[in-house]
Amino acid sequence: MTTSLRRRLDAALADCVIIDCETTGLDPAGSRIIEIAALHIHDGSPADEFHTLVDPGSPLPDDITSLTGITSQDLDGQPAFIDALDLIASLVEGRTVVGHNVAFDIAFVSAECQRNGAPSPLDYSDVVCTATTARSLIPREQVGRYRLATLADVLDLRHKPSHRAVDDVLATADLLRHLRELSR
Repeated sequence: MTTSLRRRLDAALADCVIIDCETTGLDPAGSRIIEIAALHIHDGSPADEFHTLVDPGSPLPDDITSLTGITSQDLDGQPAFIDALDLIASLVEGRTVVGHNVAFDIAFVSAECQRNGAPSPLDYSDVVCTATTARSLIPREQVGRYRLATLADVLDLRHKPSHRAVDDVLATADLLRHLRELSR
């Protein structure tokens, strides 16, 4: 393993924010965030967390309810994304942003910020993608696909993802720690 990858993983676990979004679809231009969680990791342990459901301003597609268990009724009366932005920004500021396929989450946060005329706190962050890192450290024949659920099962991680933001950030934190150990 490369020394630079090991250093990046060590630095991430020293001070990072793991982020996950659940959304109304896959296209940030037309879909919206319905749930977001952020977990601040400091010296390898959880230090702070943020979680909220988000009202997307439109009914939730049935397939998203089937996937996440979140209903339109759950989102009624929840804050708009812009109302959560300051808290997200304060957690992210100056920290590495980590996620599984983190480009997805970054694109959605950026699109929501753009809709609201606000800068995205994630646009200039150092980023570690656990999916990309897993591809470089774990042979495909060991895991098949590099989905978070597959990796959590194969690696017997403590937390299991569920297409809910809190569960997914906890599983990503477990995976990040596991990947750091593999890089040694």
